[in-house]
Amino acid sequence: MPESVAHGSNLHQAERAEAATKAADASVRRILVYRIGSIGDTIIALPAVRAVSRHFPRASLSFLGNAHEKGHVLAQSVLPPDGLFEEWLTYPTGVGRTRPSKDIGRLLLDLRRRKFDTLVYLAPRGRTHVWRDLAFFYAAGIRRFIGHQGIDQLPARVLGQPQTVLEHEADHLLHRLQLSGIPVPPPGEGEMDLGINADEKERARAWLREHCGEALELNNLVGIAPGSNWQSKTWPEERFAELGARLISELKLFPLVLGGPEDYERNERLIALWGRGANAAGQLSVRLAAAALSECRFYVGNDTGTTHLAAAVGTPCVVAFSAQDWPGRWYPYGRGHTVIRRAVACAGCMLRDCDQDLECLKQIEVGEVFDACRAVLMKDPNAKTRRHEEMQNVTL
Repeated sequence: MPESVAHGSNLHQAERAEAATKAADASVRRILVYRIGSIGDTIIALPAVRAVSRHFPRASLSFLGNAHEKGHVLAQSVLPPDGLFEEWLTYPTGVGRTRPSKDIGRLLLDLRRRKFDTLVYLAPRGRTHVWRDLAFFYAAGIRRFIGHQGIDQLPARVLGQPQTVLEHEADHLLHRLQLSGIPVPPPGEGEMDLGINADEKERARAWLREHCGEALELNNLVGIAPGSNWQSKTWPEERFAELGARLISELKLFPLVLGGPEDYERNERLIALWGRGANAAGQLSVRLAAAALSECRFYVGNDTGTTHLAAAVGTPCVVAFSAQDWPGRWYPYGRGHTVIRRAVACAGCMLRDCDQDLECLKQIEVGEVFDACRAVLMKDPNAKTRRHEEMQNVTL
């Protein structure tokens, strides 16, 4: 076959394939978005959800997530209440369920009744039950899958070797959408917009005026979240105490201390030591906490959901990051953030409770975190995330 004829044939095939894809996209009417996890997991999926919403402007989106433990924050408490999802669906998971098969059967029938035509599969990287999940959704009557290609397992941990820096989880989800033909932004530029509305902003400002006094108008609020649901990700309380004291005395900042209800007593202890500060732990909804964080000069905390909340509203983050997971994967998304992390022999342990006396976090000194905080106040707001170099070579 002459080269020109072959080229023309390939071109026509590509055009036909593109036309078929556009026709399939145009036929999409009811989309089920599947994402599991907690506050941070929900926020990290937001750029992918925004990309899907833009690509299918005429389709209705429903969210399916899990609710597995006491105090678990549901996605509808985090994501915009209007304009993104038409309904929110959950299913129970975790310890304490006596009839899990009945729960799953009920969910299957519920999904069938809703007649979804497309699944957007946003399960996290490393999920081991992908094909089981897809078989379940197929049984629910869904015939088109998006986001299931490209999901892979986490790299193996090799003792004595530096950990691989992974692409951000948000960019990993976007890449999977791209493999399914969905246009996505470049890495690091996903649309992380919580859609905080005017009413939420004003309610947060009213709370701040009441509890922070003139600090709001003087623009000297600093967000601090010293807690975490994972002990292995929690920088020691006494270091937050010392850091907060320096932020107050040397930088003249007023601490807005955040977290869940379980963090309230810890925050009270810190504020008592500092002599000033407002305790928002358990006092604000997730979205009002996000609105309050948007009023802060910067935020400092652990690898936790509040960090992702601050990043989502554009507040620069300084994070004392545990080496429990792979570097890069769960860093605050976007520009202007500082991550401080140490390489240690036990890095990548994935433990919820550390068995090495928090070695990686205790190597992060107060002075270094304070210097990073001071630098945030001075640096270009468009600067890319600055990651501190790993300071210890691991040899075993």
